[in-house]
Amino acid sequence: MRNRVSAEMLPGLIWAWLLAVFLPLVGCATAYELENATGGYSDFLVEKTTFRVRFKGNNYTPRERVEDFLLYRCAELTDQLGYDHFLVVSSDTLDISDTFARAGAFPRNYYATALIKVYHDPDNPAAQNAKEVMSKLEARYPDELGW
Repeated sequence: MRNRVSAEMLPGLIWAWLLAVFLPLVGCATAYELENATGGYSDFLVEKTTFRVRFKGNNYTPRERVEDFLLYRCAELTDQLGYDHFLVVSSDTLDISDTFARAGAFPRNYYATALIKVYHDPDNPAAQNAKEVMSKLEARYPDELGW
């Protein structure tokens, strides 16, 4: 006897397959980590105390989180280099969504960049204290940043 799929079973099987394939992807926002195929942060030395920092999210990472993780990386890099303040000289967030996301079929995809200068004792009142920024964002994202 052959195993046949009846017409009544087909919709159920299709839903089961779709759930098996897409359910693991739900809520998989980009982790705060070094950039890889699914996103993350990276930074590049531009001059002695100037850096280009970026954070790339995936389709499950909201714009606000991408921008917050970029700011966290700016603060973390400043601290790792032995400085206490940084100034965001320029920043931008780009929507790098594919056609399906732009049409509303999937969430949007964002990529944020910043050019920063790091300081020991800044004269500029717009400079941010790295440890304060990290503490604030660790409180907002305790599971992702609260080491």
